[in-house]
Amino acid sequence: MMMQPISQNSGQNTHKKQGLFAKISGLSAFHWVLISQLFVVLPHAKHLPSWLVAYALLIIIAQFGVVRRWLPNSLYQPRTMRLVQYVGFLGSLAGLWLTYRTALGLDVAIAFLLLCAVSKLLELYTRRDAYVALTLSLFVLAGLFLVEQDLVTTVIVALGTMTTLFAMIGMNDDGTGRYRTLGLLVAQAIPLTVVIFVFFPRLPPLWAVHMSGQNQATTGISDSMSPGDFAKLSQSTELAFRVEFDGQLPRRGDMYWRGLVFSDFDGVTWRPSKQAPDMWYNRRQQAPLWLNETLNHVKLPLENLPTYQVILEKTGQNWLFALDYPFANQRGIGLTSDFTLRHWTEVYQRLNYKVTYLKNLPIGLTLSDAERQQYLQLPNNGNSQSREFAKNLYEKVGKDPIAFASALEQWVNGQNFRYTLSPPALRQNRIDEFLFGSRAGFCEHYSSSFAFLMRSVGVPARIVTGYQGGELGRDGKSWEVRQMDAHAWTEIWVEGDGWVRIDPTAFVSPDRVEQGMDNLTASVGAQMFGDGIVGQLSYQQFQLLQNARRLFDQASYYWQRDVIGYDQDKQKNSLLQWFNIQSIYQQVMYMGLVIVMMLAFLGLWLWYKRRKIWDKTDKYLLNLSQRLAKQERSLARNDSEGVLHWLQRIQDNVNSPDNIRMLQQAYRQARYQPRSDIDKQNQQIKRLTKAIKPLKK
Repeated sequence: MMMQPISQNSGQNTHKKQGLFAKISGLSAFHWVLISQLFVVLPHAKHLPSWLVAYALLIIIAQFGVVRRWLPNSLYQPRTMRLVQYVGFLGSLAGLWLTYRTALGLDVAIAFLLLCAVSKLLELYTRRDAYVALTLSLFVLAGLFLVEQDLVTTVIVALGTMTTLFAMIGMNDDGTGRYRTLGLLVAQAIPLTVVIFVFFPRLPPLWAVHMSGQNQATTGISDSMSPGDFAKLSQSTELAFRVEFDGQLPRRGDMYWRGLVFSDFDGVTWRPSKQAPDMWYNRRQQAPLWLNETLNHVKLPLENLPTYQVILEKTGQNWLFALDYPFANQRGIGLTSDFTLRHWTEVYQRLNYKVTYLKNLPIGLTLSDAERQQYLQLPNNGNSQSREFAKNLYEKVGKDPIAFASALEQWVNGQNFRYTLSPPALRQNRIDEFLFGSRAGFCEHYSSSFAFLMRSVGVPARIVTGYQGGELGRDGKSWEVRQMDAHAWTEIWVEGDGWVRIDPTAFVSPDRVEQGMDNLTASVGAQMFGDGIVGQLSYQQFQLLQNARRLFDQASYYWQRDVIGYDQDKQKNSLLQWFNIQSIYQQVMYMGLVIVMMLAFLGLWLWYKRRKIWDKTDKYLLNLSQRLAKQERSLARNDSEGVLHWLQRIQDNVNSPDNIRMLQQAYRQARYQPRSDIDKQNQQIKRLTKAIKPLKK
């Protein structure tokens, strides 16, 4: 039998309202196939090469009837389409090689699978071709989970899968039962999905891998700092990370989320030291001196200190964020000598890690000559006015670093300094221009200038970047830290005290530290976003997006915590303890038992739905045939034998031929002359069948 053509290459045959070209919701099944491909290709636009996505969209759009009418008909002839397919496929293979420079890798595999799926769209001649294209599409959609597993990705994959299944179902009906069939498939899949999710052993995700196209960091904190960078970040309400505290929350003013430490300064930009800090990874080995110096001041056992859990959004970098000062005894996380946390690899997926809070403990009590030189380094030239000002003020306070910091605070308060998210541009001598010129800036301006002044008088200083503050989540339990909370502060080294945190931003805007960035923008309003109409528009946009983003972030938080974060420990401590399951072996056995029971129930249900349902009249005769066959096999009615012919055949082999004749007459009346009292007729047939018995031989 010839398969029905589905491609519009077949001329007038493409307009038949049957098969793949039956009208479904105003569109043919062929168009639904194309629409489903849009839901497959577009979600990959962020991860795959833009030229490949554009090529895929071009193929899909060119197949729609609206576009075809504007293009030459010869372009859609099978021979031409085949040539386009071969040339496009081979050219795209070459493009993949030039893009990735390798034939291996997850991103290459997903790109190749997408290329195969869209290339198949150029030869949709039969239903089989459409099934192949749609099946490939399901694999391409599943590839998204190899990149991300957040709530948005899940919704996108679910929508794409439903559309693809919708197109598959539409190839076999006229559309009347399409929605019912789709709903039935989903309803059958949900129970099995729940069982597998709850009982299947929670293995580490094999898909948490790096994509070649994800070379750019997505964190709000970069590995360098110049005045102006953080001003742009502070207008973003995007979530940076979420925190769950085991006990009482710290004061907002104490919430300094430590990230990177900058020690190198070229007069414009601060960067981390080129010399990597000492790292402590191996928990089995003895802690280094710089860590023991701090831990020796801990009065309680480490396990009794406050702890909290951080759910970090993907950053594309390997540094983590934690309160001053952190200690993490977790595999894959190291602690540097400047007390920052480092992950063993870049974070391209949401990361959960637990941290111990070392509050009010000294760090860096000893400073080597090399370290002292590193934290005093300044360019030989530039910012001469700031250098002279620092030396004079330092001598006035008796060359005391703490007194010098207090004097700087008093001087800032006595000048016309202001805190703003839209500071003016600075040129080469940025410290001089800020301190004695614009006097308007954000945290990076104040921390950079303060560190410069300290180093100018021989006080070791460095800049710490991270986040400050945050807001309580809508659930009333978790703490949200957003990109708008990005912050920079300063640490100076004092003999006997080690590194001491000083936040010069608090000199001019203490509300930034005590209230948090969110409350500060609410109280100050559009003034922080600039003057005039631009500032008003920026503030209105900030307010509009803030609530919507928070609602979505809260939903994403629950998804990350309860679904993605549903690991082996949570599984064991929740549902599994109800069943007293102690091992993975028991877990697999229970899961197998539940699946077998579900399949058995499904089999019984299908058998019950498809069982033969006999009419009462035929049921009585069936019972008679089975009873006679027990004593004489030849008296049984054959499947292909008519009832009246069967009764005539066995008439001479039963005890009462008259009953056979009356049974024949009653069956004729019940079947061909039914009366309103059909029940009386059936009762007569039942009585006659019971009276009939085979003759004894």
